Amino acid sequence: MSTPAFSRASLAGLVTRTIEELRKVELPLEMPGARELMESRSQLLTQLESRILPHLHSDELPAVIVFGGSSGAGKSTLVNSLVGREISPASVLRPTTRTPVMVMHPNDFSAMANHALAKMGKYEAVESGIEGIVIVDAPDLDSVDDANRELSSRLIDAADLWVFVTTASRYGDAVAWDTLQMANARGVTCAVVLDRVPASALSVVRRDLAERMGRMGLAESPLFIVPDAGAHDGLLPEEYVADLRQWLEVVARTKAADSLVARTTSATLPQLRKDLLLLADAVEAQENALTDLKDKALEGAQAPLEKLATNIEHGRFGQGAPTTAWLSLASTGGPLAGMVAGRKPNVFDRRSGTRDRAMTAIFDAVATSVNVALTQGLTAARANVNEAWAFDAVNTQVLLQRANELVDLDGIAQRAVDAWKGDLLAKHVSDNPWLGKAGQAALLGAAAAGISGARKVAENLGAKSAVKEAREDLSNQVRGAMDELVAAYTGVVNEIYVGDAASLRLRATEFLHR
Repeated sequence: MSTPAFSRASLAGLVTRTIEELRKVELPLEMPGARELMESRSQLLTQLESRILPHLHSDELPAVIVFGGSSGAGKSTLVNSLVGREISPASVLRPTTRTPVMVMHPNDFSAMANHALAKMGKYEAVESGIEGIVIVDAPDLDSVDDANRELSSRLIDAADLWVFVTTASRYGDAVAWDTLQMANARGVTCAVVLDRVPASALSVVRRDLAERMGRMGLAESPLFIVPDAGAHDGLLPEEYVADLRQWLEVVARTKAADSLVARTTSATLPQLRKDLLLLADAVEAQENALTDLKDKALEGAQAPLEKLATNIEHGRFGQGAPTTAWLSLASTGGPLAGMVAGRKPNVFDRRSGTRDRAMTAIFDAVATSVNVALTQGLTAARANVNEAWAFDAVNTQVLLQRANELVDLDGIAQRAVDAWKGDLLAKHVSDNPWLGKAGQAALLGAAAAGISGARKVAENLGAKSAVKEAREDLSNQVRGAMDELVAAYTGVVNEIYVGDAASLRLRATEFLHR
């Protein structure tokens, strides 16, 4: 490469940091364009890890030249013929599912030992290889096997030069030409081999192909013609591949490979910056989508929470069964009648267990009322969130399932009521002759829930402020229960990591100054 030594290490550091950031990008949400951008991320990683970074770390690496094209184009036969040996298996059966073969001269083997390319295929070191270049026989671009197509695409991204192999009968195939145009747009230097060309069609096909290449901006790219050898087994005649072999030898011998790498790298970096910015936009969009889902979870709980808060403020949890229980137990003849009237019990009737049990029975009715209302509020909140998420632009099916598996409405409500009971037991009430600790806590709860008779008794005992605190405690426990519900939804969202948009933009800015 022509990159000055003083800047090579700096650029290598930038590329390494960029690789680290790209590895963090996930884009897990199903959003428009996300799949395509993740493919772009894979392309960038392959380019940086397999092509750019290795050459920045070493001047001794050979150039990677990938032979790719449509099925039946004769890539394997061509590669075998270039090195004069049957190394890469050729087959008439399509698709040919196989491991890509990387052919190199033994002198280049050690330099390529730790190269990322080693993870993509099988190395073959042969004396007839061309020192200074690695020839890769890639799977078919139009393979019906997804893994083959994916691997072929990755190999193009790893290439310093892509040799597009097509035939006189198939050179117009859309898939192959679309890939050639994509490779050219990514900054990969390309050459074209037109294989199996009958002599009768040579002039027409060559002219048409040259025009196509010109329209794609490939007018300066090398074009090689391989005559049709007809039905045959094994290698092509040497003279059929002589021009291509000589060109590859010149590339290696004249250090044209170095300029090839430098040219491909310099063409890639501007596009790399654009791709990083696109990924940053996508990461940001997914971050915003996640934030929106959390906002919708909070919004879904808001109305039910406000309704519960209103009921607490107006003492509605003391209505109905709790008030009926109070009237029954506090009316004339009831165990609480004397306490309501303010009569002091005699010495044998102080802190009667009967009054404590009666007061506790009233509070049990209050607790049931709170539990039912809170469960209803939680149910409404869950329905609101589920509906909002279900109709979101993001596919939330998996997230909804996970969140709802975490939600136990009965458990949340019961924990809130039990916690409120604990808050009541911790409250201090002035010593009185009627109730023990449990009875006093029950009285505060009944008063806080809105039973007017209980509130008057508590005020007479000097516990007005304790009743106010008990009501605030109930509000806090209800809010905490709703927060627990919301947390089930926001929790599954918080587990999702999409990447760091700011870091990607920073890397893109650094490439701008290269």
